[in-house]
Amino acid sequence: MNFKILLIAVLSLFFVACGIDKRKQAEQIINEFQQKNIPDKREAVFNIYPNFKNGNLILKGETDNLSTKDELLNALKSFNFTDEINVLPDSTIGGNNFGLINLSVANLRASPNHSSEMVTQALLGTPVKILKKENTWYLVQTPDDYISWIDASGIFTVSEIRLNNWRKAKRIIFNQDFSLVYESEKLENPISDVTLGSILEELEKNWRTTKVKFPDGRIGFVESKDWIDFDEFKNSSQPNSETVVMLADKFMGRPYLWGGTSCKAMDCSGFVKTVYFMNGIILARDASLQTRHGNFIETNNSFDQFNAGDLLFFGRKEKEGLAEKVTHVALSLGGTEYIHASGLVKLNSFNPESEIFSEYRKNSLLKARRIINSMNNENVQLINKHPWY
Repeated sequence: MNFKILLIAVLSLFFVACGIDKRKQAEQIINEFQQKNIPDKREAVFNIYPNFKNGNLILKGETDNLSTKDELLNALKSFNFTDEINVLPDSTIGGNNFGLINLSVANLRASPNHSSEMVTQALLGTPVKILKKENTWYLVQTPDDYISWIDASGIFTVSEIRLNNWRKAKRIIFNQDFSLVYESEKLENPISDVTLGSILEELEKNWRTTKVKFPDGRIGFVESKDWIDFDEFKNSSQPNSETVVMLADKFMGRPYLWGGTSCKAMDCSGFVKTVYFMNGIILARDASLQTRHGNFIETNNSFDQFNAGDLLFFGRKEKEGLAEKVTHVALSLGGTEYIHASGLVKLNSFNPESEIFSEYRKNSLLKARRIINSMNNENVQLINKHPWY
């Protein structure tokens, strides 16, 4: 009897050891697959892990790409496993797998609660893809591919058919800093604010006021002079040095806000995103992601090669086994001067003789990219080519 108990114990330890070994192998394959196929988890959902139950390998987690899942399963084909990987969008969202931002500026967070870090913002009328719902929060992907959480009060969910109807509707975009939408044609009783880049449906227009509709169906009235036709905007907007610098200068002195992407307050990458969006270009959300856009410019020790509108990237240089790390972005004004959001939107210079010289920024300059005249670059996303707009 004691021998049987001992044998069972030994066999149990053997199977546990085998299970642990298989799990480690599966973890290694998944990690290597992620490093190779998932460039950045800020722009893709890939949370997959192996689990063992009664000696059986179970793949759990989620991804937002069916092809990615199929490729991973193929990489694990030498294992006998049970597939419990969830592909987003999932059933929690019902039939509405898109949404339209319903506030002038909606705050999007790293996790589904109001105390979580604000990682980005989205403007009124911005289309988003909905991936899943958790309580009153939606996991969404914005047109720049960024993935984050938004509270239900900031979004109006729609089906793909409804989104396409919105795309075909007469829309207008706000091209001033700030204004209000009113309840009546007399411009009385405000129902919402709007900010640069807000998009609404146009219902009726006269020389003084325009009747508009919000994504959730609310009706209001705005001053006609502050809005332009959205289709005309997206099809005619193309950045040039003059328009980029002119808009950037208008933001001088605006406060810095971590995660901010509106003209009310913005962080460094939100600042350049806003400038380029109003010039027809969708840039990636964060500075380290924006390094993929446009054509590469040699920095060397000279600044003569920089043109107004170039993106300048700063951070930690590669050294002593530490990888390069981009932490900041600015807009070149040409030559040695640049404008950026750092505490507030301000000017600085690489020239030691200048009153606005920043030795810290000069020493931390890493690389530069050119967006203007780079519209044929596959990494430059035009608003009029984006399928959601």
